[in-house]
Formats: sequence, structure tokens, C-alpha cells
Amino acid sequence: MFNLPNTISWLRILSTIPIVLLMYLDNYIWAFLLFLLAALSDYIDGYFARKLGQVTKLGKVLDQMSDKILITSIFVVFVEVGMLPGWLVVILVFRDTLVSMVRMIASEAGNIIAANIFGKMKTVSQMILAISLFLEKLSFFQLERLLDKANTILIYFVAFVTVISGVLYTYQNREYLNR
Repeated sequence: MFNLPNTISWLRILSTIPIVLLMYLDNYIWAFLLFLLAALSDYIDGYFARKLGQVTKLGKVLDQMSDKILITSIFVVFVEVGMLPGWLVVILVFRDTLVSMVRMIASEAGNIIAANIFGKMKTVSQMILAISLFLEKLSFFQLERLLDKANTILIYFVAFVTVISGVLYTYQNREYLNR
């Protein structure tokens, strides 16, 4: 349960608390830096799991859940400060709940379904959007107007990738839904 990769995933979950707290305290620079570490840990835990031969059923689930907790929590704060539309978070939560339901049904049949390439694209696009929102909030290099326009495009891209990944994931694993 507490091998190195799983510990890194647990730390990513726990890092959500200070990141969100820092955002509420209007300390976006530290929240951003901590978020970057958390986002990087998403790659690191997978790297060590494969390198050390410590890929576990718990790790496959924990890695995905830690991403969902981190991203959704940060996006909720960005909705509250008016930088992100609430409908995007609804789409994310809907997709993640649907995928979790499919995973639970599959696990009852003894199968753990790992993330596919579309799920990874969804996570990466969400992290890029979060980074861009942080940069806009921090007035990074006085590029707020450019970042605002880029973020609008990213919001729709994230929504598209999220919906497509959810539909494809459900379709690819439909056999579990017929049981």
C-alpha cells in the first residue's frame, strides 16, 4: 500500500489541501509552485512504478483518483473567482463519475482498468489549463489578455477531450455494463 509510487500519489492528494488553502488566501504564487510539484508527481509516480516493478491495483486507482481530486478542487476555486465557467467542472465531474462507475463494476468482476491514452490526454490538457489559469491570475509577464484568450480556447479543448475520453472509455468497456 505504501510503496514509493503509491506514497507519491497519496502526497499528491494531500497537497490539494494546502494548494486550495493558499488559493483562498490569495497566495497564488505558492499555490502555483506547489501545484507544479503535484503535477510533476503525476509523471514521477508512474515512472517509479514501472522502473521499480511496483505497478499495483491500488496504484492504478490511486493515481487516477489523485489527479481527479487535485484538478477538480483547483478548478472549483477558479470557478469561484470567475476565471472558469462552472459548466466545465460539471462536465469533468460527470465524466469522472461515469468512468469511476465503470471501473467499480469492472473491479467487481476482478478487473482493474488502467487509464488509456485519451484519459491521459484529458489529464494533461486539464493540467495545462490549470497552469495557464495560474499564470493569468499571477499576471505573468503582463500577458493577461493573451492568456485570457488562450484560456478560452483551452477551456473548450479540455471540455472536448474530457467528453471524448469519457465516451470512448465507456464504449471500450461496455462489456462490464452489460453484466
